[in-house]
Amino acid sequence: MKRLTLVTVSFICLIINAITLDAQEVLTGLSVNKPLAREAAKAVWQPMRTTLQLPFVEDFSNYVGYPNPALWQDNFAYVNRTFAIQPPTLGVATLDVLDENGRVYARACSDGFDADNLTSLPIRLDYNFTANRAMQVRDSLYLSFYYQPAGGSLAGVAWERVGNRPEGRDSLILEFGYATGEIVFTGFQYCDYYLDEGESYVIGDTLDNPFMDGNDYVFEAAAFPGDVISLPCDSLFGEEMVWEHIWSAPGESLDDWLAENDKQYFKQVLIPITDSRWFINNFQFRFRNLASLEDEGIAGWASNVDQWHIDYVKLDINRTCDDIYQNDLAFVVPTTSILRDYQAMPWSQYRDSELNDHFENALVNLSNTVKNSYYTYNVRKVGGGQVANYTPNNENAQPYWSHGLHDAAAHVSPAYSFSSLPADNADSATFVITHIFQEVGNGSQLRNNDTCVFYQRFNNFYAYDDGTAEAGYSILSTMTHPEVYFAMRFTLNQPDTLRAVRMWFNSVLDDANFADFTLMVWADDDGRPGEVLYEVEHRFPNHAQQFEDFVNYYLDEGVAVDGTFYVGFYQNHATQLNLGFDQNTDSRAHWVYKTASEWQEPFLKGTPMIRPVVGKYIDHSGITEVAENQVCEFYPNPVSDVLHVLIPENVEAAGFRIFDAFGRLIEQNSISGNALDIPMSKFQSGMYLIQIIDNQKVISTQKIVKQ
Repeated sequence: MKRLTLVTVSFICLIINAITLDAQEVLTGLSVNKPLAREAAKAVWQPMRTTLQLPFVEDFSNYVGYPNPALWQDNFAYVNRTFAIQPPTLGVATLDVLDENGRVYARACSDGFDADNLTSLPIRLDYNFTANRAMQVRDSLYLSFYYQPAGGSLAGVAWERVGNRPEGRDSLILEFGYATGEIVFTGFQYCDYYLDEGESYVIGDTLDNPFMDGNDYVFEAAAFPGDVISLPCDSLFGEEMVWEHIWSAPGESLDDWLAENDKQYFKQVLIPITDSRWFINNFQFRFRNLASLEDEGIAGWASNVDQWHIDYVKLDINRTCDDIYQNDLAFVVPTTSILRDYQAMPWSQYRDSELNDHFENALVNLSNTVKNSYYTYNVRKVGGGQVANYTPNNENAQPYWSHGLHDAAAHVSPAYSFSSLPADNADSATFVITHIFQEVGNGSQLRNNDTCVFYQRFNNFYAYDDGTAEAGYSILSTMTHPEVYFAMRFTLNQPDTLRAVRMWFNSVLDDANFADFTLMVWADDDGRPGEVLYEVEHRFPNHAQQFEDFVNYYLDEGVAVDGTFYVGFYQNHATQLNLGFDQNTDSRAHWVYKTASEWQEPFLKGTPMIRPVVGKYIDHSGITEVAENQVCEFYPNPVSDVLHVLIPENVEAAGFRIFDAFGRLIEQNSISGNALDIPMSKFQSGMYLIQIIDNQKVISTQKIVKQ
């Protein structure tokens, strides 16, 4: 179900300061924000070097990732549509403890530290361009914004909370500032340094920084060959900035807000700018958060915490203390899949019976007057033209502040105007569903939030999740010899072949979740996992290249599946594997877990991110030819240090190649002679594929387990 209530408002007409169980299933924050990590890997983020003019209006509704460089100077905040509870409009900017690369700040600690910034570009406040004169106090200049502390839920229950609540010692801060024009030292640029063979260090050891003379690195933890540390490699200089504290809020509980007012998911702050010293040509404002890293004494627990969400930032003249309403109709949260049970499914398995019968929209009128509203949707197949459209009668949209969300059924739960999708024999299909909700005429303040687009993808996998992890999911057992099983249920419309299982594992501090598990597939036994159809040991949490989120764990051989089946894992240790957990879908009816003799129903609302891949054979190794007979000898296997390879004397081998468990070529080299020693200690534990080759002909192939 879609989340259904929205925001309320509290306003400030003065510049102010601070405003005032043990369980087997556990959730943690994320130590890596993978969407931001992808952004960082794609390109260097650069703001537009310009000075803005009023009005400044941003509601973060039409993009995700880094803040818009046409408005914002830095890229530390995360613009998203899924982390906040009931934002004023679609999309928020989230401040947390993750840097611009999506990783926990190196300076993070439990005592408190400066975390994210969200800084505007310079803005011309020296001149009133409307009146064609210098800015004056009587121009009534105000900055307003909405904010929300994370860690709340619609139901007010612990197992449905999204994100981590900032504690009382944490805070959200607003500052005004400007550049002085002076160039000053601002810090260091850091570079990666790889420890070579023989480079081992214990706590307290020092290393002469090879990048900067006279700079020593002191080890706070043991380090070994193959490890990577960050060392200062260059001094950074920039414009000197002067910042002044204007407003702040201590860590708060969203539940307390809702106890005051059941619509109070966000609060609005209005701040008048009456001091003429801010009427300058390079005025800037920034939000930042003070945070404190949490560690519950559990390996893999310390992760992203203390999140704040910011929405609908507006700086303009001719405002008043009563300017608390936005002349805007908008979407509140993303719209839904057209499927009844899944977010995605294989095109070969799709049947029209899988369709839901209506959409669910969360829509809002942020003004204080009734608006004549218009809604429509359009369904189009990529490469295939229009499938359906929908245009009901116009409806009156009541103000949120007095009536709550827009409640006209024809707009918020519109019936499907189609009962089937065009079939074909293709391997996949994509449908674009475009929803539009707007005021009749041209009265709306922002048009960006009037449109919401959903891409319904049919590929070769099933998915209950929406593709974004807001938290990490683990199952803990307090037994002396823990045994944990997890199984997610899927139902086919026709017999098929399971080829792989896609899993999203969160990165945690110090890779503390790097522990083995057994990948498992079960048949159905009256609504519970039954006969084991497939199992393979020595699988490890891993992460795809360039933060592509899901990792494919390929089956050695395809497994025939029919009807209902289950995919999941078994572990015999207490380490949190930390699966990605989508908190915006609720699939509790489709998975079970076991820590004793009986399978148990989950209580945490959301979806662990596991997806089965079915259909045709997948060539995942890049191997074009594999010899049927293994003519070389590989030992020991499993191996922890050096892998020895004996090559028959009558075979002339030119080289070898090593692929990891995901089919990526990670090393290749030439061979001299008929005996080969391959150092394996530099690789992480897991499964590898070793090929002995003569030019491009594969002579011998062997699977190796690195312990």
